[in-house]
Formats: sequence, C-alpha cells, structure tokens
Amino acid sequence: MTFDVSAVRALYPALADGHAYLDGAAGTQVPVPVIDAIAAAYRVGIGNLGGAFAASHRSDSIVEQARAAVADLVGGTADGVVFGPSATALAYRMCLAARGLIDFAVSAENSHDWDIAAADLLLEESGARLIDASGERLRYNSRQVRRGALLAASDAAAPRLVKGFRAATGSSSN
Repeated sequence: MTFDVSAVRALYPALADGHAYLDGAAGTQVPVPVIDAIAAAYRVGIGNLGGAFAASHRSDSIVEQARAAVADLVGGTADGVVFGPSATALAYRMCLAARGLIDFAVSAENSHDWDIAAADLLLEESGARLIDASGERLRYNSRQVRRGALLAASDAAAPRLVKGFRAATGSSSN
C-alpha cells in the first residue's frame, strides 16, 4: 500500500499557499472534514456545556461524541477522556497566579511536564508554587511525565488551599 501525499495535502486547504506550518498550535492546520464539522456546529448553534437549553445540549452531545471517538482511537473508555484548555492557556493561568493577579489556578489531570515546567519555574521564582494533591512541589525527569490535578498558588496561600483542592479534584494526599 502506498501513501498518497497529494490526496492528504488536498484535505488541508491552508497548505495551498505553499507554506510549511511548523509552529505547533499557533499554526495548526485542519482538514476539510474538520472545517465542515465546525461550520455545521456553528450553523445550528452551540452553547455553554451543561446548560438547560437546546444549544447547550448540542454542545454536550458534541463533547460526548468526541470523547467516544478519542476513546475508540486509543482503546480507552469515553469517561476516561478529559478535554481541557490548551497548554498555552494553562501556562497563562499559572503565570497569573505567579504575578498575584489571581489567588490560585487549578490544572485538571493529564498535564504533561513539558506543558507546565516553565510556568512552574516562574511560580517558584515569584514566591509561589505548583503542587500536586500531596502538597509537595513537583519533581521532573522521571518516567512519569503526566500529572494528576495541580494547584498553583502563593507559598502563603497554598497550605490553606490544599484541603479544598483535594476535595474538589477527588484527590488524596497519597
């Protein structure tokens, strides 16, 4: 079986300009089926997740279908698929905590070390910390690069937030 590069490139209309997009998420190009699916969602109207209106129900359904598709792709279960903000948004929130512009930031589980290490350094340098449910600072360069839920907060605030953080995320101290 041969791989038809031209057929694949034809699915990505943005590549018609002849440029290579090598800047990760900032230059993400999507194929026509994705463009069509997004346009279709906007045509019928979507709303905030969990709302009581039809537009919210459509959004809930889209997310449920996406979780099922990802689970099918990786051989998991839909309830194990979690979608969160981009790594950029996550790092930004942690930086807001480092600057003291917000009291704390929480990251859902499954952040990767490479997505959070720079923000962790900024937090530490500003007198804040990034901790897991144990209340301990993170350690890097281990086999485990995916994290559970994380809390970014000032050194002064973190100890009083840990108990609520554990309760909100369903985490334990072990």
